[in-house]
Amino acid sequence: MAGLLTNSEKAEKQRQVTLLNKQALKSFAALFYASKRANEKQAQAYWQQVEKIGFPFFRHEEWHYTPLAKVLSAQYQLSNDSVNPMTSEQLRQLAIATDGWQIVLFNGWLIPTLSSDNFGPYQIQMIDTLAQPQTPIVNDEIFLYLTESLAAQPLLIKLAANQQVEKPLYILNITSGSNRADYVNTSHYRYHLEIGANCKSQVIEHFVSIDDKPHLTGSRLTANIGDNSHFSHIKLSVENNQSNHFAHNDILSGRDSQIKSSGIFIGSALLRHHTSVKLNGAGSRLALNSLLLPQNREIVDSRTYLEHNQPFCKSRQLHKTIAQDESKAVFNGMIKVAPPALKTDGQMTNNNLLLGKYAEIDTKPQLEIYADDVKCSHGATVGRIDDEQLFYLRSRGIHLNDAKHMIMVAFAAEVIEAIDNEEISNKVMDIIQQRLAGI
Repeated sequence: MAGLLTNSEKAEKQRQVTLLNKQALKSFAALFYASKRANEKQAQAYWQQVEKIGFPFFRHEEWHYTPLAKVLSAQYQLSNDSVNPMTSEQLRQLAIATDGWQIVLFNGWLIPTLSSDNFGPYQIQMIDTLAQPQTPIVNDEIFLYLTESLAAQPLLIKLAANQQVEKPLYILNITSGSNRADYVNTSHYRYHLEIGANCKSQVIEHFVSIDDKPHLTGSRLTANIGDNSHFSHIKLSVENNQSNHFAHNDILSGRDSQIKSSGIFIGSALLRHHTSVKLNGAGSRLALNSLLLPQNREIVDSRTYLEHNQPFCKSRQLHKTIAQDESKAVFNGMIKVAPPALKTDGQMTNNNLLLGKYAEIDTKPQLEIYADDVKCSHGATVGRIDDEQLFYLRSRGIHLNDAKHMIMVAFAAEVIEAIDNEEISNKVMDIIQQRLAGI
């Protein structure tokens, strides 16, 4: 049958993948042992996990839709230079103007001269052997441990209890390509948040490229949210179309906490993002949203994992995709309801707009329920632009391309409007307008 591999072809493919995985692991090992963190006990433990897990084997279920051959065949280098590489004007062009405290990292290194002089109620320090926080690992995976072991300057961000912070903490992560044609720059960003009880806070992650050269970005954010706290998190990734981005965000909630997390993913050649949340406190509330906009041959793989572990918790998830040209979008979402989590109210929705003739969308929402007296639902839709909507707009004198543009922007607007920061939502809308303008 056409398209199926013979046994000999499977064996050859397995051999090639195994060889590539070994070469890639050897290459990353050389980076780790040459890095400044190679002597840290905790970093060594993370690297042991990298070696234990290894890169995914041929036809690994979790990596079926995410090709890694191009990522693993590159030769990588780490930047060991923490010198300020930019002018204030360059920073202004890359950053989002927002009234808050600013942390700037370049190739994984904190740049004090471009960051705020102080961080108000937040305490910022390096994660080192003397300050190892209890960070949650919900779904372990090799790229998570790569970031943990290769991150140049992991940050510990603390907010003491009873702090009502109106201004956001803005973390700008800037990655550059390599000056050597035969090497690809890889940079890793790591921060852990400890948010005390009865707090209100907002954290913004912003990932950009300073040039159009290939690079590999790894990022990991973990957060422990105290009882009765309101926590808002926004991630905006707009790196260049030659980049690869692998990220893991893990959030643990306390009792009666309210958490909102929104992710906007635009631009990378390959982006794979995990968001994992454990509602460990009774009465917690979660809103988890994302928007994916792949075009050309870009691949975006978004994965969410949510555990309802205590009673009377409520979650709402909305994930949207607009896939253009020959791009691919993947969504894999899981909600687990533990036996103690009575009166759980969970809902997950994945809506997808398929525009390109050769575009592909793969979606897999899942539920696992081990408790009685719960209310959970999940659903996914995949479709093209509605002809009746087009007809309605065309009948009012609107040009065809303008009508399509209006429908697509309206489709994305539901996620954008959920972002509770005006500067960020305006920036996202500008990027989307530009990205969809040519359709």
